[in-house]
Formats: sequence, C-alpha cells, structure tokens
Amino acid sequence: MQNDTSAAGNRLSRLRGVSARGWQAAMSSVRLRQFAFSLGPTSAGLGIQFVTFAITAKGLGVAGFGTYSAILGVCAISVEAIGLGGADLLVRATARDRGRFSRYFGNMLVLIGLTTVPVIAFSDYLVKDQLGIGLDGWHLLMALCGETMVARISTSIELTMVAHREVFRASLIRFATPSVRLAAAILYFSIMGRHALPGWIEIVLVQSLLMSAMALAVAMVLYGWPKPTLLTGEIGGGAAFAVNQFSRATQSNLDRVILARFASAEALGLYSAGARLLQIGLFPIQVMTRILYPEFFAQGAKGIAASRRFAVSNVPAMLAVGMLAGGAVALAGSFAPFVLGKDFAGSRTTALLLSFSLPLIAMQYLAADALTGAGFQRLRATIYGMTAVLFGLILVLGARIGHSTGVIVAYLVGHTILMITLWAATVVVE
Repeated sequence: MQNDTSAAGNRLSRLRGVSARGWQAAMSSVRLRQFAFSLGPTSAGLGIQFVTFAITAKGLGVAGFGTYSAILGVCAISVEAIGLGGADLLVRATARDRGRFSRYFGNMLVLIGLTTVPVIAFSDYLVKDQLGIGLDGWHLLMALCGETMVARISTSIELTMVAHREVFRASLIRFATPSVRLAAAILYFSIMGRHALPGWIEIVLVQSLLMSAMALAVAMVLYGWPKPTLLTGEIGGGAAFAVNQFSRATQSNLDRVILARFASAEALGLYSAGARLLQIGLFPIQVMTRILYPEFFAQGAKGIAASRRFAVSNVPAMLAVGMLAGGAVALAGSFAPFVLGKDFAGSRTTALLLSFSLPLIAMQYLAADALTGAGFQRLRATIYGMTAVLFGLILVLGARIGHSTGVIVAYLVGHTILMITLWAATVVVE
C-alpha cells in the first residue's frame, strides 16, 4: 500500500513537471506570436523611419541635419521628465486591476499637463544658452514643443495599450507616428522642394499636433474617458519611473548633445546620421521589452528571485534580438553614402561601431525590468541616475580626447558598465 502511494505520488510529481513545462512552453509560444505580430507593424514602421530619416537628412544637408539632431537629442531626454512616470504607473495598476484604469489614465494626462511647460522652458534655456544652437527663438520653441508633444503622447498611448495586453495595437500606433512624419517630409522636401530648417520645424509642429490628438482620441474610444485625478500618493513612485526613463534616455542621446558643444554642425551631422540608425535599431528590442514588461510585475510579486529567473529565461531571445538589430544597423550604415549622398560617407563607420551597443542595451532592459517587477524601482532609478552622471563624464572626456571617435568609445564603455551594474543588483538585493 505504501509503495502504491509512493508510486502515485511520483506519477503526480511527473505530471506536475510536465504540466509546468507545457505551461512554460505555451507562454513562450504566446510571447513569440506576440513578438511576431507586433514586429510586423514595427518593421514597417522602422522602414518608414529610415526613409523619413534619409529624406530629412538629405533635404537639410549635413550642417542643417546636425543642428536639428542636437535639438532632437535634447527633446529625447527632456520628454522623459514630462508626466513624471504617469504612463508606467498606469501599466502597473492596470496590469493588476483593470478597474483602476480610468483613474490612472486621468492621472497620467494631468501630470503631462502640469509638467510640459517647465520642461520645455528648461530645454529652451539649455539649447540657447549652453549649446549655442544657431536658430531663432520662435522656431526653437516650436521644435521643442512639437517633438516633445508627439513623443510623450504617442508613447503614453502605446503603454496604455500594453497595459491592456494589446501589443499589436500598440505597434500600430508606433507604425502610424512615423507614417505621418514621412508624409510631412515628402510634402516639404519633395513636393514643395524646400530645404530650410525653420520651415521644416513649422511642418513638424502641425504634424505633431494632429498625431497627438489622433492618438488620444483612439485611446478614449477604445478604453473609455479618463477621470481627471492627481494621485498625490503615487507621485514618488512615478518619479522613480521617470528618473529611470530619463537616465536611460540620457545614455542614448547625450552623445549628440555633448558633441554639439564641442564639434561643428557638419561633424555633428555626420555623427548623428550614424547614431540615428542606432535609434531605429532599438525598436525591435523595445517591442520585445514591452511584451515582457507586464509579466515582470506578475513574477515580481513572488520576489526578486522569481523576477530574476524570468529575466534569465529570456536572455537568449533578447540577446538574439539585440544582435540581429545590431547587424541590421551595421548593414544599413554601409548604404549611407548611397542613400544620403557622398557628404554623409563618414557616418558609415559611426553606425558600424555604435551597433555593438545594441546587445548590451538588450541585456540592460531585462535586468532593469526584473528590479522594477520585484518592487525595486527606486534602486533601479538610483542606478540609472548615478550611471547617467558617470556616462556624461565619460562622454565629455571622450569628446575632448577624440571628438566623434572618442564619444563612440565612451558610449560603449558606459553601456557595458550599466549592464554589469544592473545584473549585479538583481543578485545583491536578494
């Protein structure tokens, strides 16, 4: 009888093991399908982004594109301070309880409204007084408003869709945003035959207003109206999310901002063309990250060990995506002189060298989200904040020593340090 009981227990254990493996396989299959479905619109969006970038760079010329890239670099960093992490709070709350969506949706929009003006005012001061960008005040303000607005709204609506586990719809927003920008570029540079940076900024402002209004309208139709609320008790947690995103954006864009301080507009234009390809290469990594992001909160509820195990289980997939994205960036860079013109030939080497950072960034995302899912968002924000300062110092040193080449080396070193620090943190906090 005892042997029969033991045998039954063994069979039950084996069945549980098979069931667990089957569940894991099913979940992996679901994530693979989500990635495949969302990568379709995203890949189309990447192609559109590349065409838009090529038309814009060629239309503005090396110097004009260098000036525009410095402004874009500042916008890409400052936009993460707008909203104080309200979109991330929405994802966390909605992933755990759909009934909380309308309040957190309203909180997100209120925070965006409260923080937009001071952030743009500081960005305007930084570009005019510290970088010395040669652009009149009104057009500089238009550029900052247009670029930060469309980036903040479209990203927030993407995350709203991710919170509802609708990654494919989020990818459609990611597809629509560059599509509208491409239409604007074709209108201005090809149909109107104009090439002045101020005129392009005016077109971008109109396009940004239209795209932002459309994205908000779609979200409200799909998920309901927001309840305007300021959740003061969540401001600290949201700020931690914002510090993390701000620091991450700093590490991805500070190179162009610093180079604008030390190099000519022409040199900045060549570097920025190569760096722009790198930004496009980040998209597949971000798609995979957003698919996994809600699951980190579910796993993290069991503790950092479970969250770290989930991160480790996804290392092969994320590493593969990072390496493929890096290869695509290097390949695209080799065509830069043919697509952009011989004046941009120098951007080929920049794209090749910067492509080595994409696997590093992919690994950073996994470790960082493991910390966030397990409730260590403030630790993650602290790590990103401290390494962002170190990153800036390394970039300044690189720019002073080796200009563009020095900045590239510093960029790779900085991302390696951040990757090691984040993974070490997932072990130390246990």
